[in-house]
Amino acid sequence: MFTLNTKLSICKALLFKDSPFYIQFYISNKCHLKCRMCNIMEANRDTALISIDRIGKIADNLVDIGAGVILLTGGEPFLREDIGEIARIFIGKKLDIRLQTAGLYAKKDLIAKCAEYGARDINVSFASLDEKKADYINGAAGSWQDAVKTISFISGVFPCRDSICAIGCVLSPYNIDEIDALLDFATRIGWWMSLVPAHITTKDKPMNFRGHDEHFRFKADDFPKIKNLIDRLKRKKKEGYLLFDSDEYLDSISSFITTGSPSWRQKEICDSPNFYFAIMPDGRFAPCCDLRFDEEIYLYDDHFPKIYKSKEFRNRVKVITEKCPGCNFGSFPEMTLSARSFSAIRERASVYFKAKTNGIKSYSAEELFDMISNIKDGYEVYKH
Repeated sequence: MFTLNTKLSICKALLFKDSPFYIQFYISNKCHLKCRMCNIMEANRDTALISIDRIGKIADNLVDIGAGVILLTGGEPFLREDIGEIARIFIGKKLDIRLQTAGLYAKKDLIAKCAEYGARDINVSFASLDEKKADYINGAAGSWQDAVKTISFISGVFPCRDSICAIGCVLSPYNIDEIDALLDFATRIGWWMSLVPAHITTKDKPMNFRGHDEHFRFKADDFPKIKNLIDRLKRKKKEGYLLFDSDEYLDSISSFITTGSPSWRQKEICDSPNFYFAIMPDGRFAPCCDLRFDEEIYLYDDHFPKIYKSKEFRNRVKVITEKCPGCNFGSFPEMTLSARSFSAIRERASVYFKAKTNGIKSYSAEELFDMISNIKDGYEVYKH
């Protein structure tokens, strides 16, 4: 399933704890949604979009430093008409790509093009089985139906075998009682579900990705419910439900929500840039989606590999990450756990083995709408 480049990058991370095997690339600074718990659009408003030629150079530099998986995200990455070519560039350099979308059904032809060029890993944001609630969270009417139709379309154009298709769900006070139903839905269609707690900050302490809507912040009264949810999710994984998240990551969700501090980090700092980092829409290096670097260093620069490998650069990034209160966004925490925890490594191997052998199932949009209606009939949360 992984290319040789990615396998080597992961092996180096396991052995030497110093290999950037997961890179987030924010290829778009625009989005068709206005999700109430997200601030990335406002944070990246001052950045221009990088050209396709420079993306080719970025791919060369990522190969040079030993990168593995490249997440193409945004904003909404499928608002870029050239996303197919972007995918083909990275795939042509033997790098694995992971696609992320909020369910932009109008651009389904671009999804098909990415699949044609070899994309096998995609995540669709999906926070509720309730249409009105989802549209409210997303800040856009019709977004829920578009997401369901996009899931249906992907199930028909991505290969049945060797594809990892996932529902990305932001856990918040709005949907905490729906997580079991969402996991049920994902499992029935052969997709995985990944969970990320809503990250909320105040405007006097801005962080790029985190939203400001206090309604998405969990209160102390929610904490017992969080603990019970995490315990249930662990049990359901053992029963065969397709939850992507490792047990240690789930424990860190509970810690992050109840104490404000995640439990996955080593010595209270993360592994950026050794295991992972982010690329802004204009090609600049960033330690992660929340933080910016104190100098404009571009990934397409001929000197970037030398800069990246230097001790001075690593130390400057560490100064920034040491001040971070910590996140639980999903991708980066799971990468640290996958490189440092035997149990998490074992879970990741199990996920990819199941994805390779089980495969995804093809459904029409009408079949999915009917399935969702039937699932909702079995859960108390939808009967009020």
